[in-house]
Amino acid sequence: MTKDADVKATPSAPAPKAATKKKPVIFTIIGRQRVGKTTLLNALAQTVHDQGGTPEIWNTDLLNRSHSISNFHDADSPAAGDTKRQRKWLEEKIQSLMESRHDAILDIGGGWTALHELINTESLSRALDMMGITLSVVFLIGHERADLDYLEDLQKKKKFSPRNSAIIINEGLIPPSLDVDDVVDIVSHHPAVEEAMENGADIFMYPAAEPMKDVCDRAMTFSAYAGGEQKDGFPTSSIFDRLAMDRWYRRDFPAFLQELGASRLPNMPKGLPVPAEGDV
Repeated sequence: MTKDADVKATPSAPAPKAATKKKPVIFTIIGRQRVGKTTLLNALAQTVHDQGGTPEIWNTDLLNRSHSISNFHDADSPAAGDTKRQRKWLEEKIQSLMESRHDAILDIGGGWTALHELINTESLSRALDMMGITLSVVFLIGHERADLDYLEDLQKKKKFSPRNSAIIINEGLIPPSLDVDDVVDIVSHHPAVEEAMENGADIFMYPAAEPMKDVCDRAMTFSAYAGGEQKDGFPTSSIFDRLAMDRWYRRDFPAFLQELGASRLPNMPKGLPVPAEGDV
């Protein structure tokens, strides 16, 4: 956790002039249930909107109702719940980007998903290359070795190892009894991670925020919660929690996005947000 501090806002990094427009990016996260996939995607979507981006939001995680990304954004979802029909829906949405040239943020959920179904039946990487679309894949994990099963399974059984993927450790899932550096060292020496890094992957730490569950339970934006807005039916949020969320959304999360890099992320016309200044 960061120490209590006043946080001073700073402007966004200026967008590069006369830059060549990036290919459309589909940003998605693969991982087991309850590792924070939807929360990270929600924070990213809010940030991209704050920075002038207009990504499409796709939600195939239909079993997640309490913290669904559709509670926070105008998301498109398939009508059917089975993965085969969702796969066809996802194929159509991906192909539509060839014309719209929009970016997309895709919440696939946990377990065997529509994306896994698409990987299982099609040469996804080759198809996306032909369409001029970048698939930006994050593998989100905690400290448990089993968290990397999804990555290992895709590599071994599906021969799917996306270029320049990101392996992100959710700091909020690391028990206080474990040293963060030790966790990173163990993850980096996992055979599946070593193989991914040979294909351009990097390891990142997703910063923890103690009031995260309170924000998600209230289906509020991070800025609204930090700004003191209240939600009927919930206890009044404490000023300490609001300050903690303000620091996270304006300092810690932007610093994380800076490390992740613009090439992996949906387009932000105002540039990546610059972390707010403040005593760490």
